[in-house]
Amino acid sequence: MRYFVGCTGWRSAAREQGFYPAPADPKEYLSYYSRVFDFVEVGLPATYRFSLARWARETPEGFRFAIRMPRQALDDGTLGHFLESLKDVEEKVLAVVLQTPPGTDLTDGKEWLEKTLGACTYHGYSAVVEFSHPSWFQDAGYSILRRHGAALCWDAGKRGTPHAEVTADTIYLRLGGDRWHEWVEKAAREALDDRRIEAVAIAAPAPALANAALKALGMSEKKYSGPLPAPAPVLSEGPWTGRMVACVDLNAFYPSCEELREPSLAGRPHAVIMTDQPAGSITRGVVSSCSYSARKYGVRSAMPLSRALALCPDLVLRPVDMGYYKQVSEKVMSVISQLADVIEQASIDEAYLDCTKKAEGSGPRQYALKIKRAVREQCGLLCSVGVAPSKSCAKVASDFRKPDGTTVVHPERVHDFLAPLEVGRISGIGPKTQQELKRMGIETVGQLASCDVQKLVSRFGRNGAWMWKVATGADDAPVVPRDDYVSISTEHSLELYAKSRDEVVTHLNGLIDEVYRRVAKRGYLFRTVGVKVVRSDFSIETREVSFQSPQSQRESIASAIPQLADRFSFAGRPIRKVGLKVTNLVPARTLEAQRTIMDFVPG
Repeated sequence: MRYFVGCTGWRSAAREQGFYPAPADPKEYLSYYSRVFDFVEVGLPATYRFSLARWARETPEGFRFAIRMPRQALDDGTLGHFLESLKDVEEKVLAVVLQTPPGTDLTDGKEWLEKTLGACTYHGYSAVVEFSHPSWFQDAGYSILRRHGAALCWDAGKRGTPHAEVTADTIYLRLGGDRWHEWVEKAAREALDDRRIEAVAIAAPAPALANAALKALGMSEKKYSGPLPAPAPVLSEGPWTGRMVACVDLNAFYPSCEELREPSLAGRPHAVIMTDQPAGSITRGVVSSCSYSARKYGVRSAMPLSRALALCPDLVLRPVDMGYYKQVSEKVMSVISQLADVIEQASIDEAYLDCTKKAEGSGPRQYALKIKRAVREQCGLLCSVGVAPSKSCAKVASDFRKPDGTTVVHPERVHDFLAPLEVGRISGIGPKTQQELKRMGIETVGQLASCDVQKLVSRFGRNGAWMWKVATGADDAPVVPRDDYVSISTEHSLELYAKSRDEVVTHLNGLIDEVYRRVAKRGYLFRTVGVKVVRSDFSIETREVSFQSPQSQRESIASAIPQLADRFSFAGRPIRKVGLKVTNLVPARTLEAQRTIMDFVPG
């Protein structure tokens, strides 16, 4: 989840004394503003004539716009044309903001809203809606928003009590009035309590109030005024120096596989369910994965089926078919391996490609598009591709614009790209580590990079050095072919459901030898031991424990099981399946060759 905090227009910031340094040409306002804040809400007239390509060019990679749609485009049937005209800046548009026709109530306006939101979805934009009549603020109005994954605008500056219904994976708050602080706190609570929330956008009327909101959220305030900073380097297709790594991430992989063999599912909300029931008879289970159409209704992975159906009654259900998904995955990996110098399959739906030589002559963006085209044409699937000088940065880039995204981070842009992002965007930094970093005053990757590496090592051990290397762009982990992905695991379905801790420990102990044998055979050491339980209602719970250093003994796995079992509740729902895994694998042959911490510290 990410916060975007900024102002309602960068020109409004000019009214705040001291924001723009003197002398600042108004033509430089956006460039300066976007190096202070990462978000702006701005309106466009229907007859604008300036270049949106300049907006995209002058703002950093992580900057986002919320664009208010002109009334004329909403009323005269030119909405589609208006949305098409945003193409130059579409990758940086967080949402388009629209208002229901003034004076129009729910009864008269619901058809208009359905049509308008449908157009936004068709053109690939998320929407934020301002209701202009009291009749809209009821379940019928909210249901329309939920069907289209549109967010309700929380306007704290309006008279009366603002409405704060959550209808999408984004919370959109416009600040104002005397009680703005309460609304910032409410947005933060909702984002913390609801795992569906992916972003919170806060638009303030002035920079000082935007900074006050950041402070209320426990985040660093933005510094401004003074000399204009040097412009951020512009993403270009110039010469690439050094290693080039691509991360290929297949989007909504399981549901996409289902669409391959059942094309009628395309565009419909559907989900792959972990269940023991066949298609057509599924009444219980847990969502393993779902289509992007289903996600617009709030359906998410690991959600109980009953909850998913409550959010989306028309959800089409299919059971997990791992054998089929592995076949599709093997075909994809075969296709993209032809485009790589070296390929490392990270999971069933993700791979890293060292493409330093293969991409010579074509350029990184053309190379990424070549990968996407090959996967689409030969496998019928969409994927997101990130290209960067390192595996860790390429992974962040591949997650940056989903689905079907393409993000290229040139070697000289790594710091600019990573610095404003939350540390949780780095694969391998989980919620607990995020909380610990936050207590150290570290929330962004830039702050992590600026931290004393010795301080991180003291707190996190070897993992602290690794985090620092990733944040500074110094991660040099090689792309290594592997046949076991990222973990070694096994599972066991119980004939009689387990109801006690001792029963679960007994079943897990029975899995130790298989896991240890496979680890030893492949020549790996492990640092993390994990346990999974599947309850009678198919809900899944996992617990993990990590050692300070890589382990090689069977006893290390055995010693972790009792303490992990203690972290589950055995009241209520019994357990139908248990699983055991080891992860954070390190090839034993390379352990002695690993460098010391002083290799990570600048001289």
